[in-house]
Amino acid sequence: MGIINRLTLRTLQGEKGRTILTILSMGVAATLAVASLVGFTSAQSSLYHKSIQDTGGMQVAISNIPRKNVASLVKNGGFEKVVTGSNLGTVKPLSGITDWESDQPPTLTGMDPVALKTLVTPILTTGRLPRTTSELLVPSNVGIKYKAGGVVRLQTINGPKNFTVVGSVTGFHDFANAYTWITYQKNLANRPALVAGSLKNLNRVQANMTALAKRYGVPDPLLNVRFADRALALLGAGSNLRDKATIVTLLAIMLAIIGIAAGMMIYTSINLSVRSRIQRYGLLRSIGATPRQIRKLVYREGVTLILPALVLGYAAGIGGISVTMATLNQYFTKMEIDIHLYLAISPWPLVGSALFMILITFLASARPAARAARVSPLAAVRDNLTTPKLRRRQLKPGIWGRLAPTPLSRLAVKNYRRSGGVRWTMIATLSISIMIFVGFTEFARTVLRDVSNDFDPVADISGDGYATQSIAKPLAQLKTTPGVADAFAAKTAGLELSKRPTGFRMSDMTAWIVPDQVLKNQFDEKTTLISTTTRVYVNGQRRIDRNLPASFQGDLQFKKYGTIHVDQTITPNNILYRTVGDGLVISESQYARITKDVKLESKGNPVRYAVTLTNKKDHAAVFKAVQQIFPGNGWDSIAGDQTNKGILTAAQLLVYGFLALLSLVSLANIINHIFANLLQRRRQLAMLQSIGTTPPQIAGMLAIENGLLLVASLFWGSVLGTLLTMVLLNQLSGVYQVGFRLPWLEIGIVAAVLLVVWLIFNFVSYRLVRRQDIDHWLRLS
Repeated sequence: MGIINRLTLRTLQGEKGRTILTILSMGVAATLAVASLVGFTSAQSSLYHKSIQDTGGMQVAISNIPRKNVASLVKNGGFEKVVTGSNLGTVKPLSGITDWESDQPPTLTGMDPVALKTLVTPILTTGRLPRTTSELLVPSNVGIKYKAGGVVRLQTINGPKNFTVVGSVTGFHDFANAYTWITYQKNLANRPALVAGSLKNLNRVQANMTALAKRYGVPDPLLNVRFADRALALLGAGSNLRDKATIVTLLAIMLAIIGIAAGMMIYTSINLSVRSRIQRYGLLRSIGATPRQIRKLVYREGVTLILPALVLGYAAGIGGISVTMATLNQYFTKMEIDIHLYLAISPWPLVGSALFMILITFLASARPAARAARVSPLAAVRDNLTTPKLRRRQLKPGIWGRLAPTPLSRLAVKNYRRSGGVRWTMIATLSISIMIFVGFTEFARTVLRDVSNDFDPVADISGDGYATQSIAKPLAQLKTTPGVADAFAAKTAGLELSKRPTGFRMSDMTAWIVPDQVLKNQFDEKTTLISTTTRVYVNGQRRIDRNLPASFQGDLQFKKYGTIHVDQTITPNNILYRTVGDGLVISESQYARITKDVKLESKGNPVRYAVTLTNKKDHAAVFKAVQQIFPGNGWDSIAGDQTNKGILTAAQLLVYGFLALLSLVSLANIINHIFANLLQRRRQLAMLQSIGTTPPQIAGMLAIENGLLLVASLFWGSVLGTLLTMVLLNQLSGVYQVGFRLPWLEIGIVAAVLLVVWLIFNFVSYRLVRRQDIDHWLRLS
């Protein structure tokens, strides 16, 4: 063991109390780093698994592969698991829907049972999987005409063929362009193939798969290669560079916060240790130690302290994240929320947190090490390095010194003014700790509060379908479905105003086309304008806004459709009407009259519906029944709210856990700072005792000094924290509508904590002064 190592161990063993306190403080900082990085990767993994469910766990789907090249492509593609299908040509409906969401006609895809179970089961919205070559699944957005049991005649690659519809799949999944019209096909030979697979390596997945498809003869790879981009984006492997930049930026900000908090705490501890050992470093210099050896001694001390702290950090960080995720998973299971959190312990967050903390320790030790290396042997022996150089301003009593009522209080103010650089270093570090807590806690609380309440309530179940005939019958079925309390449905059509009256912000308007009986019963047989309200933010304040006037009665002039007289305008309290939104309610017979001489692009109309339930617990069963009546794109808002609540709960727990650890680091910094400073001044306090000053008087003097220090830190930390909150919320205003409020709660929490620390310090300082050996400390001078 070298001389530097021996000196390091001897120093740490001789100051066991300070060493243990420093290791515990560093352990909290290491826990913050480990828990943050492991939590970050675990959150990525959990969201990734949730997002990739609708592709059966596959990250890529490649269409139109020449059959002879499939085996080679799979072998050389780095796939962990693959399923295959067959492209049976493009679908050209002979009747019905003609408006496609994509410029390219959809493909009829044949799949074997394995592919159907893997790829189609997660996106099945109604019905069942096809079992024969004459059964068909259709995309949910093609409408009510293609509901289960109906027969569809399609022009396929082998000519016209009749299919029986057995269900529908959602058209809004990542591989939607690869397969939406799906049939059963056991024999896949001699057809261009579809290959969907999960990859072993996701590095440069977009470029690698596109090049692979081109190499094996896939025409137009940009069109025929589809990625689970939403899932890949969560891992930073998506096609959008902004997503990658967002993840890197978020991680960098998180590490910067941790680094600042941990760095200040480590710097404070090591800096005060160096100041208390000035004489020792001078004596070492006097017997031949070089400045380089002194710097190495300080660095070695920091690394020696951080290693056991990392052990504590790994145990507490990983253990805390594990318990948190297990608790959340139990909560999700109990609440029937379709979310599962995965604990992702990979090498990079574990090794990264260790390297990060060691780097922070080296950076925090740099200035104290340089200061120790500059110690002159003669100056250290004379002990004049710890005596600050006072300016004329510091020698004056100041306003607080003149107002102080007792000699000891005046001495306390004088000591406070004369502490100079040490005082401002302490105020700066404490203020930054308070700023981080106030700024980020209020930011997180505001975002989690406002984003969760950012939208108006909607009906329990809502969605879109399609109808070519009157919806009177399906609407009646909807209302009589078990579990449905009330329902509203209307066909829709786009109307364009030829002249926009006052209060109409846009020329485009939606017509809600309801059965004649509905207009009679629910709207008193009056053509009605529904004008809904929306909550918006203007200059940071929430207000109610609307696109249509609150009251209107009269004629509206429309292009192609002529004049329609509006009998009344309502601002609906009925959640069903609020869900369907702004529009002009007319009867089916009236719509038939105004379109009698108009050439329509389609024989049918999209349908919008909204449903409320008698018992919200029955939402899943009712949702399935509604999907049978109105096949299309439905939304179960109760299930969505449960999922959002689960995600919000997890986010709150993780964010507040991060902030709690951050607060512990800041609190450890405050405690370490104050108590280290107290230990450094024991000889000065012994001198005061030697001239008759009592322990209560000394404790009172120290209480005044530290009270001034904490009040100044609280003031500046609160101001800077409030400004930080404003900056962060302003950056987020383009994404979410969040409002700024003064962080009184956070400032109050900080004030209460500082008061508790101040009271504890008074008690400890009194006991320390009362029990210390005056002769021992005086002999050291």
